[in-house]
Amino acid sequence: MFFAGTFTRGSTMIEERITEKGWEEELLSSEEMQLLEEVVVREEDAAQFPQDLVLDSPEEPTAQQHENLSQMILKMSVPQKIRLAMLGNRQARKLLIRDRNKVIATAVLRSPKLTDSEIIHFTQERNTPEYIISAVCKNRTWLRTYQVKLALVTNPKTPLPKAIQFLNHLHDKDLQALTRNKNIPSALSQIAWQVLRKRRP
Repeated sequence: MFFAGTFTRGSTMIEERITEKGWEEELLSSEEMQLLEEVVVREEDAAQFPQDLVLDSPEEPTAQQHENLSQMILKMSVPQKIRLAMLGNRQARKLLIRDRNKVIATAVLRSPKLTDSEIIHFTQERNTPEYIISAVCKNRTWLRTYQVKLALVTNPKTPLPKAIQFLNHLHDKDLQALTRNKNIPSALSQIAWQVLRKRRP
């Protein structure tokens, strides 16, 4: 048994991600944080969910399967969604991260099963909630991954000061691409050009 905020197993990267909670306190109210912390999650709780939401599959679900899974989640209570965020598979997390309740999305970001590739995917998606983008920007563990910083720079929901901050960490070829990118603020493109120019003799 463990609580939504604590884990007894997992890699060092997972443990670091869980203990780094400053972004959560900015995202959630004290009542929401209390709810998240109080939900008890047991390994055996996974049995209450459909296998399609727990077991990972190498195949992407069809449009109909995706809709069916969405409807299943829609009918769940908040505690059930928190447990699913912790115990569910990649598809479950993909659906839950867009839940209107910030507690649910925060539980997804706490999941011991969450991978770097999922964080990259979340930051690349234009329909990812702005508060999720902001949370990733404040998490040093996720920011160690180069592709996360690159995805944040190109996501229009990333606060401009943060996007500018990440420019100094990008490779020349990516900075060059940003100078031609019409989907980011013109100010960001101009600063990318300035950073690139300073690097070149």
